[in-house]
Amino acid sequence: MNKLGIESIKQGKVSINVSDAGAGISVAVEGDIDMQDPSVILDPLFDKVHKGCMDSGIKSVALDVRQLTFLNSSGIKAIAKWIMNLAGAPADKKYVIKIVQNKSIPWQTTSLSTLTFLVPGAVQLE
Repeated sequence: MNKLGIESIKQGKVSINVSDAGAGISVAVEGDIDMQDPSVILDPLFDKVHKGCMDSGIKSVALDVRQLTFLNSSGIKAIAKWIMNLAGAPADKKYVIKIVQNKSIPWQTTSLSTLTFLVPGAVQLE
């Protein structure tokens, strides 16, 4: 179990594992997210991560999508919603989301960079 007490998710063709990563945490997403409404699994997960980071003072979250071969637009919207939650966070509670991408997967190189513009300074692409 990780320091935020968030359980891993395995549903359909996707698995999501939340683990400790030094002083921060890692959210590793693998497989395909092509379900009609992925927000039913992503929104509650991202809400728990957001609340957990703000409550515990965690300053860094790695969103590792290197093994995520497909993410539909609804899934990207769920990530964007999570990022937008940082816009209203008090300065002392803010954390950075580091998106770890796989540049050999076309959708990642075209879609993920736009997320860095939503909340200036909140998202880094690696």
